[in-house]
Amino acid sequence: MNRARLAAVGFFVLMTVTLFGAGLFLIGERRMLFTKKIELETEFARVSGLQQGAPVNVSGMPAGNVRGIAVPDRPGGKFRVRFAIREDLEPLVRTDSVASIQTEGLVGGTYLAVSAGTEDAAAATPGTLLPSREPFEVADLLAQMSETVRLVNESITALSGDIQLAVRAVADTATHADSVIQEVGGDIAAIAASARRLAADTSAIAADLQAGRGTAGRLLKDDTLYREATEILTQARTTVTQVRGAVEDGRRTLANFNKEGGASQSVIADLGETVRHAREALSDLEQNMEALKRNWFFRGFFRQRGYFDLDALTPAEYRKGALERDGRRALRIWLAADRLFHTGPTGQLDLSEEGRLRIDSAMSTFLDYPLDRPLIIEGYAAAGTRADDFQLARQRAALVRDYVIQRFALKTQTVGAMPLVGPAPDSPTRGAWEGVALALFVEPEDLDRAAKYSTAEAQPQPAAKQNVAGTTGSVETAAPVIPER
Repeated sequence: MNRARLAAVGFFVLMTVTLFGAGLFLIGERRMLFTKKIELETEFARVSGLQQGAPVNVSGMPAGNVRGIAVPDRPGGKFRVRFAIREDLEPLVRTDSVASIQTEGLVGGTYLAVSAGTEDAAAATPGTLLPSREPFEVADLLAQMSETVRLVNESITALSGDIQLAVRAVADTATHADSVIQEVGGDIAAIAASARRLAADTSAIAADLQAGRGTAGRLLKDDTLYREATEILTQARTTVTQVRGAVEDGRRTLANFNKEGGASQSVIADLGETVRHAREALSDLEQNMEALKRNWFFRGFFRQRGYFDLDALTPAEYRKGALERDGRRALRIWLAADRLFHTGPTGQLDLSEEGRLRIDSAMSTFLDYPLDRPLIIEGYAAAGTRADDFQLARQRAALVRDYVIQRFALKTQTVGAMPLVGPAPDSPTRGAWEGVALALFVEPEDLDRAAKYSTAEAQPQPAAKQNVAGTTGSVETAAPVIPER
């Protein structure tokens, strides 16, 4: 074989290999064999002719093919379809994308269609199981149409007898209607004659009205009524004008009364002067009362009556025992805040019904003692800052004080409210306390007198230390304490 022939054969072989490679590349490119893909999964109750290698479209665009179909292991299971899509279409597929089996035309091949997801859903990662929509079968539609036709035929057959009966009933009804019309023909003629007479009477009345005869005719034809109505309207306008003038005079009088330098300014100035004098008189009276309380002749009387200026008494002085003098002792009843108070609809603090009952029960313990002794409502709070606790403690004490004064008709000068912030060593918890304490300061003779008429179980004893039961635990306190009931 010469060199030219060898060159021709080599060229032919080279061209054949080149064309084969190009064809293979084109086929692979069309089948997307050289494109990077991700695999996803979905499930169907039936695959409707979908086969391995079937194309996959994402939003109508070719995206890949079906890699495999796993057969379920039980009759109630589903076919698991594993398919691949191009990586550049991955942003369109989300976890809420729906896979469905579609048909190309009426008799075309089947393919797997995947819809685009929403922006709110997460991106589908490799191996994600997408939700599916079962395929629509024409055979099912035909079967349903056949069943519908069968039911319609059965219904027509079942209703044929009823239809015949209905036709006969309609014929009978027409016969009876004809006889009824014949029977009421005379009545209809009488009604028509009455209508004609009524029309004639109506024409006569209209003619009388037109001629001005009768009361109604005179009202229509005589203009006297119109003139009288016009005169009344003119008088009404005059009256309204006079009323407007009176209103304007009143406005001017009021403006003169309210203007600067007018009578109102003089009255207001006189009222202000009167209030100022009254305030000065009350201030002088208060100073006189303070001097009277500190006078050596009356000081013993006020002290014996249990009078204290609670407005000037500070919490520090109260804690040091400013009211516990000359053998006077404090009897306390501790009441928890969660049983006493509740928050109203507008957010304000108020006494609950249970809280009022507990206060009544606590006050019944003090009824064996003179009610003119000092009664202090101690408010406690220890859940926030010192300033917030002080405000809350004062609010709690004030609510209970107002209720006790009104409920038991006590004297306001002997009932005080004392906000206390910080630990309460005499409380049932021996520490912080949330709520109030009713403290009645009694004289030694009051305890002796009450002991004669009360049993030892119902009467608190002024022992140096006393075991308190009925609270969250048993504690000992140095002051006589009555536990909350």
